[in-house]
Amino acid sequence: MPPEPNEQHLENEKLAKKYRPLLVLYPEIEDGSRRKDHHRRGHAPGSPAPLDQDYHPRDIRLVLDHACLPGRKERASREEVLDAMSENSVDYVDLIDKQGPKEVDKFWRVYAEFKKKDSNPEYQRKAYAWVVKGSGRFKDYASIQYWLAYFFDDWANVHEMDWEMVSIILRKTDSIEEPIACVFNAHIGAFRKPWKDVHKVDDAGSKSSQGLHPVAYVANGSHASYFSDYPSYFNVAAPYLKPVLRRLVRIAKIGKPFRDYVPSFKEGARYFPDVEVIPQPDEQGRWSGDWRWLSFKGSWGSPVQMSFLERIVAGIPVIWKLARFFQRPLREAGPTGPSTKGLCWEDPFDWVNLECFDAPETSNWVGKIAGASTNEL
Repeated sequence: MPPEPNEQHLENEKLAKKYRPLLVLYPEIEDGSRRKDHHRRGHAPGSPAPLDQDYHPRDIRLVLDHACLPGRKERASREEVLDAMSENSVDYVDLIDKQGPKEVDKFWRVYAEFKKKDSNPEYQRKAYAWVVKGSGRFKDYASIQYWLAYFFDDWANVHEMDWEMVSIILRKTDSIEEPIACVFNAHIGAFRKPWKDVHKVDDAGSKSSQGLHPVAYVANGSHASYFSDYPSYFNVAAPYLKPVLRRLVRIAKIGKPFRDYVPSFKEGARYFPDVEVIPQPDEQGRWSGDWRWLSFKGSWGSPVQMSFLERIVAGIPVIWKLARFFQRPLREAGPTGPSTKGLCWEDPFDWVNLECFDAPETSNWVGKIAGASTNEL
């Protein structure tokens, strides 16, 4: 039996549900869907998004129930997967492709075949909330991070599984509870905005400047979260690639550039995800029971297996890096999980100040939380 939630956990749960984000996404892949080619068309200014359906963030049990352990031919049970992750006895888990995402269409077909995702109580659209109360100079602040688990990333890069995050910073004392900032993850960066400049909705999902739910516009395929539903002629990704990656993408435009498309508020699929609050780990920093996956340090998705020729090319580092960069899509290993994210997970207040960037369209960010100076990176 899981332990009874304590008073602090119940308070965190109330807080996390109060501010949960509204996700605006492309409609979800359905049975019989055919995947359009995301990697060879649809990138001219004003063109429609190359994918008109997508993956939605689901309960992590959907991933665990379809995972394989390295070196095993048969699919493991959920308990076996959780045990391996908890003990970190494997470096990665497979989802459906032991070769890594070499057959991108396979993920599309398999996800479309998952039955009754909405009616299955274990597979609901879910956000995992990590709530941290500040201490020291941050003692009057609280951080809520909403971690979202997507089955697959299908963009200029492709990989199994996709962890994304929306974060809210609150000024919170016994007499004050005031949201002051939002941070959205987009590709390898995290971007901040003052609360007053964030699109918000009320509990009914209607736009309201006084609403308590930030609106995250989720990009087609990449699942990067943006602050606005930009028009299709605007390359959302480019301004959000900071700083080295942006230069590399500019160089790579000798090929076809890659855009992030976000659905409009009116036409997109809008959901408040169910919220489940992550409990505190034990004294050794480990989680037990159904939360054992949080102890996993490895990759949520298999690495790409190389052919003999690829192994030879890989022996020449410069050529290998260039070859991999200009390959579209770039096939990668799955990401690591939330608890491996360093300062972001361990000290979200310093992380907002020191490692997050101003959203490119923001011009009036004060950049001060508990007296810390703005990041000028």
